Amino acid sequence: MKMAGLLLAGLISSSVLASPWNRSFSEVQALPSPEPDQVVVYGDGPDQDAEVWLPARPAGPAPLVFLVHGGCWLEAYDRSHLRPLAAALSERGYVVLLPEYRRVGQPGGGWPGTFEDIASAVDAIAGLPIAEADRENSVLVGHSAGGHLALWAAGRDRVGTGEELYREDPFMPRAVIGLAAITDLVDYARGDNSCQRVTPELMGGSPQERPGRYAQASPAALGTSIPTVLLQGSEDAIVPPSQAHALPGAAVRPIEGAGHFDLVHPGTPAFEALLEALDEVLDQ
Repeated sequence: MKMAGLLLAGLISSSVLASPWNRSFSEVQALPSPEPDQVVVYGDGPDQDAEVWLPARPAGPAPLVFLVHGGCWLEAYDRSHLRPLAAALSERGYVVLLPEYRRVGQPGGGWPGTFEDIASAVDAIAGLPIAEADRENSVLVGHSAGGHLALWAAGRDRVGTGEELYREDPFMPRAVIGLAAITDLVDYARGDNSCQRVTPELMGGSPQERPGRYAQASPAALGTSIPTVLLQGSEDAIVPPSQAHALPGAAVRPIEGAGHFDLVHPGTPAFEALLEALDEVLDQ
């Protein structure tokens, strides 16, 4: 597990390409951000809560962004690097929820706990004690491995009765936006970068060993049940741009010159693309 994290760090460093606005993971980590306004709990575990950022001057209930962090599903990467993005979105008038969840390397992380946590956190939107949030005008947004989980949540109503990830009457937001999202777990598991090699750890086996699990957990296999937009940088060295074209029915928005972490840096053109996508899918 430590080796996977070290390999990811090396991959992240090597992904700083020639584009003048390509951002690294360390640059995203270094961005300042205020503390969240609230923390809401969706389970009993230490990683089963969501930080909440509220708009400064809301004029009535505001649209809600449920923001899922990535990091190759690994324990080593928590939500802290997405706090600047959460704060920037709240400054633009959104209520932002940034959940934590059990990850590979933690007790209960991986299959099925990671998925169960995301399901519970999304379902908790319906009962949020946050007056500023418009629950009926909510959108899932996820980056990288968090994009995979957001897209999975947007199609989990298609998981068959009796399957391990089945949940009756799941809460479905208005739309989902993937930022450099992993869409096809089977294809991604075939790759050899450090993040791709974590996929069998998440799933408890390879696609050949666990085909039923991959059928329940891969957005490319499930599809999504709500409008879906995928933002994908052309210079992404961690999630191949081909992943954006593996999800049937998704509207793909290529971002020329963007790398993997431009998608979550509020100081890049990719942030403006995210704001445009939110305007497109939400009832503003």
